Amino acid sequence: MSWFKNICCGVMCVSCLQCLQAQQKYTAKKKAVSIRGSLGASSNFYHSNESAGTRPSSAWNVNGNFTAKIKAVTLPFSFVVSQYGGSNTPAHFQFGISPTYRWTKLHLGYRYMRFSPLIFGGQTFKGVGIELNPKQFRFAAFYGRLNKAFNEDTGTGRFRAPQFSRKGYGFKVGIGNAKTFFDVIYFHAKDDSTSARIIKTAKTSIHAQENAVLGSSFKVSMLKKIIWTGDMAISGLIPDISPGKQRIDSAHQKLKNFIDKFLPASSNIVASYAGQSSLSYRSKKYNSSLGYRRVAPNFKSLGTPYLLNDIELLTLNNNHAIAKGKLNVSTSLSRQHNNLDKNRSTELRTQVQNINANAILGRHWNINANYSGYDLKQKNGNKALPDSLRVNDTLLLKQRISQFTVSPSFNITKGNTMHFINGNVSLQNLKDKNPTTAAATNSKNSSASLNYTLSFIQEALSFSVNYLFSKYKQQASSYKSNGFIFGTSSQLLKNKSLNIQGNFGYYLNKFSTNTQKNMSYSGNIGYTIKRHSFNVFANYIYTPVNNAINDAINKTVPYAVATKNFSGGIGYNYSIY
Repeated sequence: MSWFKNICCGVMCVSCLQCLQAQQKYTAKKKAVSIRGSLGASSNFYHSNESAGTRPSSAWNVNGNFTAKIKAVTLPFSFVVSQYGGSNTPAHFQFGISPTYRWTKLHLGYRYMRFSPLIFGGQTFKGVGIELNPKQFRFAAFYGRLNKAFNEDTGTGRFRAPQFSRKGYGFKVGIGNAKTFFDVIYFHAKDDSTSARIIKTAKTSIHAQENAVLGSSFKVSMLKKIIWTGDMAISGLIPDISPGKQRIDSAHQKLKNFIDKFLPASSNIVASYAGQSSLSYRSKKYNSSLGYRRVAPNFKSLGTPYLLNDIELLTLNNNHAIAKGKLNVSTSLSRQHNNLDKNRSTELRTQVQNINANAILGRHWNINANYSGYDLKQKNGNKALPDSLRVNDTLLLKQRISQFTVSPSFNITKGNTMHFINGNVSLQNLKDKNPTTAAATNSKNSSASLNYTLSFIQEALSFSVNYLFSKYKQQASSYKSNGFIFGTSSQLLKNKSLNIQGNFGYYLNKFSTNTQKNMSYSGNIGYTIKRHSFNVFANYIYTPVNNAINDAINKTVPYAVATKNFSGGIGYNYSIY
């Protein structure tokens, strides 16, 4: 596909010259130039007596985000420089600029482009990209590095899995606009198997890969209220590009024969497919959408690395606005299962129901109620297996989780004083329908909170008190916590440019028959003068030692209690407008 890279680079160079020529033209005429954005820097620290560190002891960050505009030319630019002291993460510098001129947009540096949720999206690349949208023509392309190489590290106390350097490219060609369009999309990515050092073991599961994905996306708007969207893709993956690897048979041979045209000759190609579609209806008082997704086993695009495969999902969402918007009711239902090829030993089916109601009862009252139900059920998947190899019913998952939450709120303003009260009550129950495991997994969890805030508007001063309660019970074990948080905030000086906040929390925790105290302190000071803003914060959490609780919990969660954690930092931001 070198022809594709050469064409894209040529188009990008020509477009870049057009943007620069336009910029020079406007500059020569001495037209006004506007620049907006911000420049910031921060540094923070963390100290704890935990035996195993959970975060770096120090870190710093410098970032900038600017947008310059010269008539029709827009030049967004951003960068990030950061380093984490005391960790094995190396310092990195990220920058990016996306100049725009009429229907042409370039991407240089660290940028993000979205082609399709099945093919390429949700991932940053370091390289070059372009978007062209003259009238009804749609074109986008990119080339760059998707992953940076990291060697395997097991000797610093912070295990880091290795990662190969990965480069990729792709393009999107289509017709239409934001309301109605049809696009054809291609994506290709390949790892450099020599870029990272891996400690070879029999259980090593990280290999250099190569991937090609071809697909399409569409959107159709009808009668101004109905929207139909869809995405389709076929993928070919070489899971290990090391030479001499064992052949992996594909369940979709015809698909493999087609995808072979986009990958180098190999008998180690796994071919698969994915698709999704949704139909939506939108009006002022009622919205509804029906969605379907099917991602076949072994489907993988390195452009969407977190997409789950072997899944079929059906969703239905509705929203009603009643009584002139004073009552809003939303419902959702989804059903999902795996084992699409019927080859797994077990199949998991899930169903999720949700209903949410929000009511405005007057000028001062508001209440929200929510119910969610989760059903999880396993069954034997491969019916061709003999009875001796089938999973025993006593080991199969069959659970239902129910959760109900209600949150009322009340506010009233009298002159210079505003009172705000809000609460929350949540009940959760896990019911195991498998009699073999029910005794060990059945549980109940309840929590509640009540908050009162008193604000003096003219003085920009407020005080708050918050009560928290939670209770969890499973088998003979139980956990209960009661606590209060006292807080205050104030804006000082003539122009209210100095902001001070402080909180103190006290909790009484009971684990079975043992009691534990917990205290937290936090403070924040912010100062703004014209375009400059400064911020200093600190947070301290202290849990006194209780040997009985330590002995009970530390067996499974070391140092979950009896800790001292101190964190803080300073930040600065300069605004350009």
